[in-house]
Amino acid sequence: MRSRHPILLAAITAATLLAAPVQSQDAERAAHTDTASSPQVSFQQKGEGWLLRQYQLGCLSHLSYLVVSGDRAAVIDPQRDVDHYIDDAKALGAKITNVLLTHPHADFVAGHTELHARAGAEIDISELANAGFPHRALRDGDRVTLGKVSLEMWATPGHTPNASTFLLRVPGAATDPAFALTGDTLFVGSIGRPDLLDVPPATLAAQSFTSVQRLKTLPDATLVLPAHGAGSLCGAHLSSDTTSTIGREKKTNPYLQIGSEATFVANVISHQPVAPQYFGFNVGLNTKGPPLIDRNAALPAKLEAGALQPLLQGGAWIVDLRDQKAYAQSHLEGAINIALRGRLDTWAGIVVPVDAALVLVGSDEEVREGAFRLRRIGYDHMAGRLAADAEAWHTAGLTVRSSKLLEPRALYAAMQKGQEPLIVDVRTSDEFQDLRLGDVGNIPVTESERFAKTLTKQAPIVMVCNSAYRSSMAVGLAERLGFLDVASLDGGLDAWLDAGLPTIGRLAATAKAPAGTIVLPEPIDPALLAKVMLEQPASYAVIDLRPAWMFAEWHVPGAVNVTLADLTAHVAKLAPELRVVLVDRDGSNAFAAAGALMANDGNRVLRALLGGTQRYYREIVLDGGHSAASSTMPSVAPSQPAATTTPTATPKKRSAGC
Repeated sequence: MRSRHPILLAAITAATLLAAPVQSQDAERAAHTDTASSPQVSFQQKGEGWLLRQYQLGCLSHLSYLVVSGDRAAVIDPQRDVDHYIDDAKALGAKITNVLLTHPHADFVAGHTELHARAGAEIDISELANAGFPHRALRDGDRVTLGKVSLEMWATPGHTPNASTFLLRVPGAATDPAFALTGDTLFVGSIGRPDLLDVPPATLAAQSFTSVQRLKTLPDATLVLPAHGAGSLCGAHLSSDTTSTIGREKKTNPYLQIGSEATFVANVISHQPVAPQYFGFNVGLNTKGPPLIDRNAALPAKLEAGALQPLLQGGAWIVDLRDQKAYAQSHLEGAINIALRGRLDTWAGIVVPVDAALVLVGSDEEVREGAFRLRRIGYDHMAGRLAADAEAWHTAGLTVRSSKLLEPRALYAAMQKGQEPLIVDVRTSDEFQDLRLGDVGNIPVTESERFAKTLTKQAPIVMVCNSAYRSSMAVGLAERLGFLDVASLDGGLDAWLDAGLPTIGRLAATAKAPAGTIVLPEPIDPALLAKVMLEQPASYAVIDLRPAWMFAEWHVPGAVNVTLADLTAHVAKLAPELRVVLVDRDGSNAFAAAGALMANDGNRVLRALLGGTQRYYREIVLDGGHSAASSTMPSVAPSQPAATTTPTATPKKRSAGC
């Protein structure tokens, strides 16, 4: 059949079909920035007599808020270091009189006791929290009045039994309430996980379903302000956007589109990331009331190298804060590398016992920042610091190790000869299934205790992750278990792909297209598309090429409708890291259109839905029991085609993490 669209003709007549170039995926990679470890103002809105300010702490994916009205101010879900709240309120002519907690947080130590002690602020929290510090116990519907504004507490259990949402009402707003500070109940693109407490997750997930339905009754224009963004382990696959609206979440948040409580519960309890062991400790600490920060202990005491051994015998852990190359060159035996330039806070909480005394290795500047950030998650027991001085370590009789950083081409050459060491990919199983450098082992660094149970300690091993951050950490963890010859892939899978080396997996590309070659996309089947749109909706842009009337009748959740004539311009506007999936009725036009687009832009990763919407509807909606906008798939055009507009996808910022 002849096509009238040149974009299709060019692709259909292509002689060579090659896979699209890909990138390794790491939701935390973007925390390698200079600003991720300090709070940044990420959103602000003000009106007559009031101001709302959002702070983003990238290394913990934490969002907190300052509300000012007149000479009074309130802070919602503060981080432990509170100077910026106090200074900003003072600059705005106000004093902090209230601290509101949506719940006792698990992933960081909150600053409520700090603000109570330093500013005399009243602490407001749900009566169900059973808080052990002086506070006002709030019930559903109670209000905190602040000048011209008020914050009404809604009980929204699910993430925890005592989770709350604060509805901020301000004068002159077009919507009432103007803002919903949802804590960990509702995130942008996701919801709070229900499995962090000693309560059956299915029980809390059912409560979350009820809370979500209640939040959906708010006006569509109400702004959603959560307590966390992308990279947080308090939920699965959060968006990198820090604000949203109720209306947008109803349309795009996959959890808000599930109409069945049973289906909702099944999805919520099935797609959660690992929960760091320090989470439970922090819940207890925040509920009891965190101890006040000792402001004279910014820099741990300097240790002589000879004083280290007794500390280690007493259970202390050495955390080396330097970068991967410095660590590989020389490090103390037993030290693990959790570099500052990354998600130090979270990873320390995952791999280091929360009750361990810590010895930090690095320059004074590195140690000062490291200790400061570790206190944010409750690691207050600093045994001391050591300078990165291998000569002094040797002189003191300490064992100094070095580890190899294998260059990707050298490892690939060894693999071609069958002479490579055992390769262990330490990323998550999902990352491993998506893309890997060959038939290698997979033991996530979060399960490092399996190293000793699975691997031979005397055999050479090379650890692999996306950027070498986790693999360098895995080297130290393995050495602590007695492994003798552990290396890391230099630059990780990122460097492997940059070198043009082949990969396997669901999203793999084994070859690069020669200049002038027209390429066609990676196929993606309905089950995988449904999974990634539930778990990673902010990473994908689904474009439906069917006529407007078909799209209006039913479409893949999260898709936008774009005509062939507008396709090139629409895709050009999308952020380059987005994974674009083209969809049509049976898949044929989607593959062809993608091929033509990729011939003009070889750097754009495009995929096409196998079998189109027909197969997706049959396998996911009918057989899978997912909710749908329509109970039937249209087969013929209506007499009056429905008008539709073409939404434009907003480019996403990368999440903050490592």
